[in-house]
Amino acid sequence: MFEKVNYPENEKVLCLKITEGLTDKENDALGRLLERQATQFGKIRLLLIFKGYPRADRAESLYDDLRFAKLFAEKIERMAVVGDKAWQETWIALFGLFGGIATAYFEHSDMDKAKAWIAG
Repeated sequence: MFEKVNYPENEKVLCLKITEGLTDKENDALGRLLERQATQFGKIRLLLIFKGYPRADRAESLYDDLRFAKLFAEKIERMAVVGDKAWQETWIALFGLFGGIATAYFEHSDMDKAKAWIAG
């Protein structure tokens, strides 16, 4: 499940809160949302906030849930992921490597750093 979070600081930033694994239908909806924002503003920046994400125990689940980002990688300038598990940092780095997207991982306590990085 996801919800779009208002991010008035920068119109190029698409901020999403993800609380459960994403269904195929939700992944498709996110792809359309990303496409619309990229059409309007050019390459966008993603700020993904994983809160209580139950599927964080497997890299494959995370990769599957971020499928929308991989499909539209050419429209993404950078992606910051905020989570609550230190080992997710490695998975996000691998996703960035294989997805061709500049990525960075931040703990929830470092939200200000995530915002600074995504704005940079």
